[in-house]
Amino acid sequence: MKMKPYKFAEKILKEALKVDASDIYWLPGKTSYGIRFRVGGVQKEIETIPKESGDQCVAHLKVLASLLTYRTNIAQDGVIRDSAKFADCEFRVASIPTMRGERITIRVIDGAETPLYLEDLKFNPETETAIKRMIAKPEGLTILTGPTGCGKTTTIYAMIRELLRNSQDPASIITIEDPIESEIDGVSQISVKSDDDAWSYKDALKAALRQDVKTLVIGELRDPSVVKVALDAALSGHRVITTYHAGDIPSVYARLLHQGFEPFLIAAAVTGIASQRLLKRKNSTERVPVAATLMPDDDWKDFISSNPGLREIRGKIRILPGADLPTEAAEMANNGLIEETEAALI
Repeated sequence: MKMKPYKFAEKILKEALKVDASDIYWLPGKTSYGIRFRVGGVQKEIETIPKESGDQCVAHLKVLASLLTYRTNIAQDGVIRDSAKFADCEFRVASIPTMRGERITIRVIDGAETPLYLEDLKFNPETETAIKRMIAKPEGLTILTGPTGCGKTTTIYAMIRELLRNSQDPASIITIEDPIESEIDGVSQISVKSDDDAWSYKDALKAALRQDVKTLVIGELRDPSVVKVALDAALSGHRVITTYHAGDIPSVYARLLHQGFEPFLIAAAVTGIASQRLLKRKNSTERVPVAATLMPDDDWKDFISSNPGLREIRGKIRILPGADLPTEAAEMANNGLIEETEAALI
């Protein structure tokens, strides 16, 4: 590598912005560092540099992110903000020690990007309509689920903008996030740390409920204590929007039930669920979303109140229009939007 490490590291950040990368990865190997971008949901190998140069680049990135360069045996999180070099954007830096050196993952947050609304996310019309109906309800718990990188946070921000477009007072919306991904003018956005015992999701959520809030956005239902507060909030007249790591709609219910919450409380509180993925468009590297949605009716609520098992829930979901993710993916393949092999991944 002819360029000085600190210049090379900053060059990689600038290149990521040029190609609209959402993430940058510095991957340590035995004799080299691999550098990848995630563009359109797909990881691409960009560079391979000697190990020593990679270590120096990583050290410089840690300096830029205000991380401790001498601590290479712990995980650290930081942010690169430099308006002179990287205007209107920031880089969320996460380091983790491995046997070959420090692995760095950088989330690219471009503040200059045009705000996205639900119609910009390329959902099919039925999915878009279903999500709009979910958030039109003034109370209840709306849950988005899917793997990391499937676009859940993007969808949630689009849902907030939809509420604002429909004249909800921004002062009546509070978000609780780790970290705050994007700023929305007028909305009160609260940053929490998962490892901060003094200011956790649960603490922030309880405090927010004392603020005369109508819509609560919770970055993630991370543990049963947060789920309990969210359920209570949804049942006491608040609109609650959140994400939950469960995979698909049946798994959301199965996990909630497994955590010991009363089935009738779950049935009453949950008013909408969307499960989404990003799949590769046919004959293209572009990614398109596929989603399944459920807005529980009285029959479904009675079914959940009976405390069904995962197999029973899956069987019933398959016959509900739009609620089964594999069926939705297969329909996209039939319509020529994605390959059948992509649909089979669901």
